[in-house]
Amino acid sequence: MLPDDYAVVKDQVAPCGIRCGECDLGKGCVAEAAMNLKDYLKRYDVPSWAHMLPGGEGVDFKQLDQDLIWVSNMMRCSGCLRGGGNPDCPIRLCSKEKGFSSCGQCSDLEGCAKFDYLGDSAVRLKRELAKGP
Repeated sequence: MLPDDYAVVKDQVAPCGIRCGECDLGKGCVAEAAMNLKDYLKRYDVPSWAHMLPGGEGVDFKQLDQDLIWVSNMMRCSGCLRGGGNPDCPIRLCSKEKGFSSCGQCSDLEGCAKFDYLGDSAVRLKRELAKGP
C-alpha cells in the first residue's frame, strides 16, 4: 500500500458502494506492485539471463519496463468523488444525473443493470447499498 494514495481514498465510498480505502487501485497496491517488479527485474539483472529460461528469449524487457512505468503511474485511483475511476462509469454518471451521492438512495437499485459491469461484486454491493448507511 502506498500511504499517500491511501490517505486520499481511505474514507471515500463511491456511489456504487465500493469502499475506496479497501480497493487495491485506490490504496496504490497495484502501482506499488508494478514499481516493485520493475525494481526486482533491475536489481537481479533478469534481462541478462532470462534468455536461458524457457520462453525468456521472447520477453521484451525494454517494453516491459515501459509498461510497468505506465502501470505504476496510471493504476492509481483517487476515487470517484475526487475524479478517479472510470470517467464513463454508467453508475457514477447516473448517480450524478439523479443527484444521488449513493445508489442506495435510488428506488431502481435492485433491478439496475448498470451494476452488471462490476461482475460478481454487483450483487454484494447492491445488497450493502440497500441496507442503507
